[in-house]
Amino acid sequence: MADVKVEEKKTKKHKGLKIVGIIVTVIVVIAVAAIIVINIMTKPVSDTLDNAPSVGGLRVSDTIDYKAESAKGLENNFVIKFMQFVWRCCETSDAKVHEKQTAPENIARVKDIPYIDDGNSYHQLDVLYPEDIEPGEKLPVIIDIHGGGWMYSTKDLNENYCLSLADRGFVVFNLSYRLVPDVTVNEQIQDVACALKWISENMSEYPCDAQNIMLTGDSAGGQLSVYAAVLLQSPELREIFGVVDVDMDLTALVLTSPVAYMKSDSPLSVYTKILWGRDYKDKATYDYMNLDEIIDYAQEMPPTYLITSSGDSLAHDQTVKAYELLDSKGFPCEIADYGKVDGKKLVHVFSVLEPYDEAGKTAIDKAIEFYRNAIENK
Repeated sequence: MADVKVEEKKTKKHKGLKIVGIIVTVIVVIAVAAIIVINIMTKPVSDTLDNAPSVGGLRVSDTIDYKAESAKGLENNFVIKFMQFVWRCCETSDAKVHEKQTAPENIARVKDIPYIDDGNSYHQLDVLYPEDIEPGEKLPVIIDIHGGGWMYSTKDLNENYCLSLADRGFVVFNLSYRLVPDVTVNEQIQDVACALKWISENMSEYPCDAQNIMLTGDSAGGQLSVYAAVLLQSPELREIFGVVDVDMDLTALVLTSPVAYMKSDSPLSVYTKILWGRDYKDKATYDYMNLDEIIDYAQEMPPTYLITSSGDSLAHDQTVKAYELLDSKGFPCEIADYGKVDGKKLVHVFSVLEPYDEAGKTAIDKAIEFYRNAIENK
């Protein structure tokens, strides 16, 4: 009888080990398959192809040097590699969303203007404004900086959003900038400054009211926008970040879900810190990676309007934190924190992704009202 029990135990143990072996094998197969898929989808392609991805590190060229020395080795980081895959998927899903949108047709579009004449398509901007304006009429200006986690897309991602802004009676400048891991966030800040300098020197070519400029950005673009607003006021910070001097006064700043705390204690910082380079701790910018580390360099901030939502899982808390910081410093600011609409939570940067949806239109209209009030109260 004892021998039978021993045999039963051996049989059960054998079956248990077999099940464990099967589970481990399945996990290994899934992991290998995932690695293969990620490597296929993140293989760089020639930038001459029509379908070249707008994801950092995935364009190569015989004539353009995309990679900056400061970003050396970033392309080999596992987090970066995985996020390249994620952003490739986002590119596909965002394209489907855009296909369903009907943009206004009475907008003049001057596209692909180089603000740095180096042949790099990331150094381009578009100018959009209503066609039916009176001769000599000048319109307030909006400058938009797209989001995309510092790694994804170009100005084209926000084209429908910018068309909706232009349709409300503005000249809109919609700009691209280089992407991680070809560069770090610091080079992106430099690109934005170069774009602002080009705009300040060339806006007379368009029907612009140069005395009224709103700078806006969403998500990563929100971070780049608020940094630009502070850097405009601080020669010391401009030297630290290596950006050009720009002669521009902002009438208003609109930040949609800005991710402006990049070395915070949140899990997101595992991703955002590395975007400054593998050696980010050794760089002069290390002490300036969060908004609260640069805000005291601003003598004053333009009236600032922040937008977030209950479904903004990526940046709700950061947006509220940015608002509370600006408010604590005595800077004029407001926040629109949207709840559910028809029982559904509004997602991250909903007004930029869906500018013609009712919730998006409402959010944009309120932001524009804030801008017009800032113009009247100057």
